Parts: sequence; structure tokens; C-alpha cells
Amino acid sequence: MKHTTHGEGVLVLALLACLSACVDSVGSTIGPTASRDVRIDPATAPSSAEHAALTKIARLVAVAMDNEPARQHLKRDLRAAPFREHKLELGSYLQSRDGRTLLDRMVALNGGAAGDLLETVTAIRPLELYMPVARHRESWTGSADVLVVSQLNESEPIVAFDKKGGEVTLDRNIAPAQPTLSIVPVETRFDQPMAASASKNVRDQNGNAIGTLEPMALKASRSVVCGAECDGGGGGGPPPSVPPGLYLEFSRLLDMKEPRFRGDPEIEVHIQGPNSPAAPTYGEDLSCSGEHAYDYRKVFDQNTGFWEGRVMLYSQEEAIAFINKFSQGFHVLFWEDDNTSCILKLDSNALVQLLNSAATAFSTVAIKLIPGAPWKLVAGAFVAALFSNPGQWLLTNDDFLGAAVEQGSAGYSYPGNTHVIMDGTTLNGRATIVYRQ
Repeated sequence: MKHTTHGEGVLVLALLACLSACVDSVGSTIGPTASRDVRIDPATAPSSAEHAALTKIARLVAVAMDNEPARQHLKRDLRAAPFREHKLELGSYLQSRDGRTLLDRMVALNGGAAGDLLETVTAIRPLELYMPVARHRESWTGSADVLVVSQLNESEPIVAFDKKGGEVTLDRNIAPAQPTLSIVPVETRFDQPMAASASKNVRDQNGNAIGTLEPMALKASRSVVCGAECDGGGGGGPPPSVPPGLYLEFSRLLDMKEPRFRGDPEIEVHIQGPNSPAAPTYGEDLSCSGEHAYDYRKVFDQNTGFWEGRVMLYSQEEAIAFINKFSQGFHVLFWEDDNTSCILKLDSNALVQLLNSAATAFSTVAIKLIPGAPWKLVAGAFVAALFSNPGQWLLTNDDFLGAAVEQGSAGYSYPGNTHVIMDGTTLNGRATIVYRQ
């Protein structure tokens, strides 16, 4: 079945990342920085001092946009940042030679020395700066009508300023008409830039706007069958086969739980289940599919409510190894990953409660594979009682979007789909999950 993909234009507010250490007049941070993981003490909540510091920095950046050289330097440096939405790590950027123009303007507005301003920045967790609304990023050529927004936690009100330093009220769900920069906590893996040889900047007004950096080829799983329409001439042999395994071929998400001013969502699908017979109800993260999946066959990029293609969730080798140890199946869970790619930060108790409520209502919240010719995909009995949460926590937990539940078990029937995505007992989407061999 062919599904119609509806663009659910992600209206996002753009951002300016924040400063964090002492000025380095030589370093440049247009490329990746050395930081790999941005971490924060799990007990640390935003303090009034941190909020005040971020508000001060956001207002200074906004007023600095009244200065032509500062605007043009920033636009140039954002455009040069090797990430899809052209993000900058604000702290590193302001310490670099490239960020000196913006820093000097902020210091002039603030008074005192650069070190005084940077002390304010170090009172704030690491931030990133970019212009997340695509239509802003792809049309802004450096004019002065720029807004700057900031926020520490997704649940908090947006603080926005214009070029005069006046506070502006914005709707968190509707992007303003004016180009908008956003300063929010770091979500980007700045150590994983897009390769210049495999990406191209598009919709940038012939180099006059920031634009959007896209892969030269469609970013999707390399496991997608080519089909008869792309025989390419030459050998005339059969199309390449699909590696056997469990695949996602369609995804419709109703609520991606990513505020629009924080940029594109990072949708991931995780296989979670036991990894030891000694702990049969433990929810270990067994596989991850997403934009930055470690296995190229599991790479896909869903930025709107609809996605269609073919991406591997679990290889046949992984499935056989699992089936040889466990008989009750595993969870297929959808996440919006706010932190390190393919590493989940979660509240185990809350997740267990959601899965238990779904299992009680629908008698299943898992998928079970039965080898054969063909392999069968059936409802499983597995319900995790504990999930892993590796490493220290970042700013926020990742957002749980839902578990794949066989749609008949949940009382739904969507032609062409196999499963519904249930956030507890609330419908949050549908999917087509099949085993290919």
C-alpha cells in the first residue's frame, strides 16, 4: 500500500548556542569540538541564577543583532557549521576567533571585560545556537528583524527578545514570521559532523542565506530494495536482495513530543528486552534504529509525523541469538531522543507503568518472532519490569512516544499497517513492521 506522506512542517525557532569558558583568540569552532557527551548532575535543577544568566545572555545576543557586522559574521558562521540545521556550540563559538565579533559586541553592550561576560556564561549549562525554523534559515540573509528565544527546560515558558532588548510574547507551537534564533541546551553530537564530501547545502538563496545541509543521497536505510525502476542498465541481473530481518516500513506519529522551537525531532526505534536468562524481565537496549544508528542498515531519519521506506530494526542474526535464549518476545519502542544518539535516558519506573497499563488493556505490548518459512510475527507476552539507564543523566529524559502493539489486539484496524503505537493506553500512531527474508 502506498501511503501519502503529509509534510507536518516542523515550525521551529532558531538558536544561538551559548558560551562556556575563557576566550581563546585562536581557536575556531565551526567544525566539531572535542566534547563528546554533555553531562549534568542528575540532582541539578535550573536555579534562579541560571535562568537569570541565560536571560541576560539571550538579551545581549538579541541586541547585538542590531549591529550589521555582528549579524553578518554570525550568519556566515552558522552557514559554515557542518550540521543539518547549522548549529553552533555557543560556548566554544564565543571563545573562538570566528565568534569574536559577536562576543565583542555583547561585551560593548554589557560593559566591563570579556571575562566578566564569560563568567555569566559559565553559570549556564552547555547551550547550542541555531535557527531551527527551516523557512527562516533558508530565507534570512542578515536583516536586522531578528528575534532571539531561550529556554532551559521544555516545560518552561519561552523567553524572547527583539533587537532593542524588549521582551516579546511568542506561541510555543507557532513560529513567528520574523527570523528567530534560539538558545537552548545542547542536543547535538558536535563530534559527528556531516561529511563535506557527502552533503550539500540547499535552499540558501545562492549562498546568501544559511540554508539546510542535506546528504547528497536520500538519508535512509541502505537496505531498501532498489526495485525494477532502478535497474541502471548493464548487468541485467536481479535487484539486490534485502538482508533478512525485522523491518519498519511505515511510521505515523501523532505527537513527537518535541517543542517546535527546539528543531527537528530525533526519532529512534529501540528493541528492548532481556539479555540474560538470569534476568528475564530486564529491559536491556538490544538494538537502535535512527538517524545516527551504529549499524548503517538501521539508519533512517523521520522529521515529521509521517515516514515511509524500509529500515532494519533487528537483523536475522540478532533475532536468532535472542530466540535461542528467550521465548516471550521483546518490546519495539519509539522514542524522541533528546540526548546522546542511541543511548536512552529514561525513568524506568514511569516506563514500566506505561507498559504495564498497555499490557493490561491489550493483553500484549511485545512482538515475538517465530522462525520458519516464512518467519511469523506475533504478539508476545514479554513485559519488562526494569529498564537500564546508562551513564549520568543529561538535562532531560528522552521522550517515550509509545510501544508497538499488534493493532488487532488493541482494537484498531488500519489498512496496510500492522501495529499501533501506544503511549500507555493512549494511541500515538501506527506502523508497519514486518519480517523480510
